[in-house]
This record gives sequence, structure tokens and C-alpha cells, in this order.
Amino acid sequence: MSLKEPIPNFVKAMGHRVIGYILNVSEPVARQVFLHQAKLNPKQKETLASYIQLCRQMRAAAVSQGDIEQSFFHRLPHVLQNGQHMFTVWRRHNGGAMPDINASDPLARNLAHVAAELYPLFLIKAGARSHLFYRASGYLTAAVAHLPGNKALYRSFTEDPSFERVFETIGNAPSETFGHYADSNGKRGVITLASLPSALLINSYDLMRVRGPISPEIFVETVLEMLEIARSVADGEVAHIPLFVGFRNAALVDFDQLDTKWGMLRRYTPAIAEYVLQLPSQMAKRKDSGFMLESGYAYAINVGDLLDDDDWPDEVMEADNEKVATELNITLCMAMCFLNQTPPFVAPEWAWHIDPFSLEGAKAQLDTVREADEPVCVTNQVLDDLENWSLLLEDTDSTGIRLAFGRLFSAARQPERLDGLLDAIVALRNIFAAGANADKVPDAVGVLITKDAREAFELAKTLAEDWDMILSGEAWWDSEEIREKTTACMSLCLTCLHHLYLKFPAMVSDPYRLERIIACNGKSIAC
Repeated sequence: MSLKEPIPNFVKAMGHRVIGYILNVSEPVARQVFLHQAKLNPKQKETLASYIQLCRQMRAAAVSQGDIEQSFFHRLPHVLQNGQHMFTVWRRHNGGAMPDINASDPLARNLAHVAAELYPLFLIKAGARSHLFYRASGYLTAAVAHLPGNKALYRSFTEDPSFERVFETIGNAPSETFGHYADSNGKRGVITLASLPSALLINSYDLMRVRGPISPEIFVETVLEMLEIARSVADGEVAHIPLFVGFRNAALVDFDQLDTKWGMLRRYTPAIAEYVLQLPSQMAKRKDSGFMLESGYAYAINVGDLLDDDDWPDEVMEADNEKVATELNITLCMAMCFLNQTPPFVAPEWAWHIDPFSLEGAKAQLDTVREADEPVCVTNQVLDDLENWSLLLEDTDSTGIRLAFGRLFSAARQPERLDGLLDAIVALRNIFAAGANADKVPDAVGVLITKDAREAFELAKTLAEDWDMILSGEAWWDSEEIREKTTACMSLCLTCLHHLYLKFPAMVSDPYRLERIIACNGKSIAC
């Protein structure tokens, strides 16, 4: 095939990454191949022609079957030569190497070899799916079964001490060897010997893509990482599966990632945005207005006689609360660091935890705040403040004002509605533990905020009057007026929290903090 001949659109639609793999070139060069701008050697030209010809032949066969997409993508994983997939044969032909596998035990070694062999198939886009096997694990299960080493792989699973307790029924075929399980997130499912390798590979590919860098070597490493997680939970232990949370309205400027007490913060690279966000409009925005957190999420499964046992370890039962607390702490920490800039509300917008066995995906879109015109910029200059605030929040008992955190987040999601204004006022009252004595909140605000005390006092007093008007049905403000009041109340809440943490950290969860702050009258914590 001459390189001047256009590459068929359906071949282009399968993506540039598989082209880069089989030709053993970088992603930028693979993109140039689609534009006929790449300088390829004769071997690479021959491989590209062979790849296009193979795709055409398989597409023609699929057309004759009447279901082009399903038949085409079902056939693609089974193109083998001497026990290797054709894509791997082509890569070796063009000087590409396979990952070195030094796994110490038979299961890890066999699974790593399968992962390395099937890796290029994950690079193929399939219609609207982000890769060929995305929630279509049947293709991969069949591909594993066609590899020469499949029997050794299946045998190493059944002989592995960790997985012995999972398979309650041992049959004559991998599909007949299975076990039921229930996980700590409330899901129930069936683990079959035939589908287990597929689940591990698919979830490992998800994990690799969400983290960013991709390569055959990284994929194999990630598969082995996921295998160890699977072994831990199969043994009945609590494992910390990867948890990712995406945040909007803040950007990491001077660095790509930052190791924090919460976990690893990462900026969105084009590859991460493509896989996680998928929508082009969001991908463009998140480049400069968003980041994501990778941390751990306590996870366990029950199998066999313990299948219906709901007595999960405390660590597992608190996993959701820990996740929410981390999200709120990051939100509050960002607000404290940028308080003088009247920052937008930095808040989570999606969460994704990746476990070894599920084939359904666990990415969830969160009800979040609206997009800000200008995000806050986390630069090297604010890292010290960020660390100091994170340590202060960690060292301070904040249980008494958790309600305020949640209500502020709720208010930020709906600032133009009365519900949002009510949430913001509830947050203000919770900051001071104000119940029946809520009329004293303005006095406490005036004491806590020594600078601009009169203005803060008057705003708190006005908000108390607004509360009464809302409850009595006399509030007739339009949406813009409500937004202004809600925004002012939220700003007051954050300012009060700023002073409370810095001046009176021991009082943050004191049930009598309202009276004690007023009694202090601006003096030190020892009052």
C-alpha cells in the first residue's frame, strides 16, 4: 500500500495508539501516520499495509455476518500467529520489545504474560467505548481462552491459596468453576474462573489510564498490583482499593502531581482527561480548572459460608465517611488558603473506586457546584499554606462543625435558591454551636472577626432577620438577591472558620463555644 493512499476512516476510528504499538513509534508519530506526515521505514510501511488489509478483510467478513461492529470486534482478539497475537508479532518485527516479567510465583507470572500479550487490544477504540473491552468483557474472556498459556493460567488460579476459598464449585471447564461473593459496597456477583482474568485485566487498564502514563510495562505492573489486592480480599482481609475523586474550580499550576496527607493530587493531562471525562467540552476546561485525588478506599468481600454475613470490619463501614471527610477537608483547606481572594468553591464532581472483580464500573458523577469563570491556582507559592492548613485541620477535632462543612457545600450547589441561603445560615449557626441562643451569633461574629468587626456583626444580624423572614413566608427576593445573600453568608462562614481554627482551635468542637467566644472578647485561647 502506498502511503499516499488514504487510510480508511474506520481504521482511523480505532485510534492512533494501536498504530503506535504495532509500528513501535511514539504517540505523536502515530498521529502523524494518520495525516501521512510520518517518515516510516520499509518494515513499518509493510506493517501498516498489513494492518489495514487485515482490518478490511475482517470488516468484510463482519458485513457478511450482518452485525458489523460485534462480529468485527469479536474476531479481532483471535488473530494469532504461533501462539502470539498478530499485533505483538508486528511490534517485534519493528524492533519493539515485550516487558520483562520477573514475577516470583506461577499465578503472577502467567497473568503477567497474558497481560503483555493482550495489552495492544486495549488500545483499540470500539465505537463510543473508550477501548475494545470497556464493559464488553466477553471479547477478552474469549481472547484469553485462545492463548496457548490459558490452561496454565487457569490452573494457577485454582491452585493459588488465596483463590481456593473463592471457588465454591469446581467444574470441568473454566466457565463451570465459580463462586458467589458479596462486597462491602453492597454488590453481589459471581466470580468464574473464565472471567476472573478478564476482570483483573480490565480493572487494571482502568487504573493505569486514570493515573495517566501508559505503556506495556506499566500495564503489567498495574495488573500485578491489582492481583495482590484481589489476593488480599480473597483471603478475607480488608484491602485499600484505589479511589479517585475529581475536583473542579482549582488548578495545579507549577507541578503535575503533589503528594499530600490525603493522597496524591494530580493535574489533568490530555490522556487522563480523555479517559476520565470523555466529553470534549469538559476535557478542554479541566486542563486549567481541575485536579484529581488518588487515595485508598477500604474494601472487603465475603464468600462461601460468610456470604450473607453483614458484620463488616469498622474500617470498611467507615469507608464512605472517610471519603466524604477527605473531600470536605480538601474543600475547606482550599477555601482557607485563598480566603482573601474570595475564591470559587472548590468541590468534587466525580468519584471512581476500582476494585478487582467488578465489571460494571464504579465511576459516579456527583451533585456539585457550578463551574467558576476563574479557578484558584495552586502554585509553589501557596504550598506552605496548603500544608499548614492541612496539618491544622488534621490536628483539630472538627466533629462539632461537620454539619457546617456539609451545609456550605449544599449552599454552594444552589446559591440562587432559598434552600441554599437556609443551608448557609445553618452553617453559620453550627460554627458557633448556636441553638436556642442563635440571637447571640452576631455578637460572637463581632468578637471572632476583630478586623471589620462592625461590618461582620451587621451582616450576621441581617442574616438572622433573613432567617425569620424565610420561615414566616415573608421572603420575596428574586434569585439574584438570594444569590448575593447566600454568597455573603458563605463568605462570612469561611472567614469565621478561618479565625476559629487559628485563634481558638480547642473550641472548634466545644458545645459551649458560642458563650466562650463572646466571653473571651478577643483575648487568647487561655481565656
